[in-house]
Amino acid sequence: MGKVEHRGFQNRFEEMVHNPSYFLIVAFHGAEAIGYALVQDYGRHLRLGKKTCRLHDLYVLSNYRQLGIAHQLMEATFEWCQSVDAKWLQWNTSKEAIGFYEKIGCKCLSYDGETPEFEVEF
Repeated sequence: MGKVEHRGFQNRFEEMVHNPSYFLIVAFHGAEAIGYALVQDYGRHLRLGKKTCRLHDLYVLSNYRQLGIAHQLMEATFEWCQSVDAKWLQWNTSKEAIGFYEKIGCKCLSYDGETPEFEVEF
């Protein structure tokens, strides 16, 4: 699903799925994995004491897009962030994905022409 640095992938994957600071949710169609979201609990801010989570990846195979799968993955991500008492979820995305995030109610914080930045406050 997208670009992958194969060297060390298996080790990175195993570390993440066994680390409670990460949440990986996978969407399936039958036995086929068709999408996923990966988010990390970055922990508490030193001065504010509130948590920030970071969305590392949201991906749905192209022939399964426009079916609400990414929206469901984001909803599950929001729920997990709230369950770990996060105050914010932050992420960067591609410029092509801005419309999707705005459609589901997220607002772009900044956009330098290359890397749109989003944040949701809970």
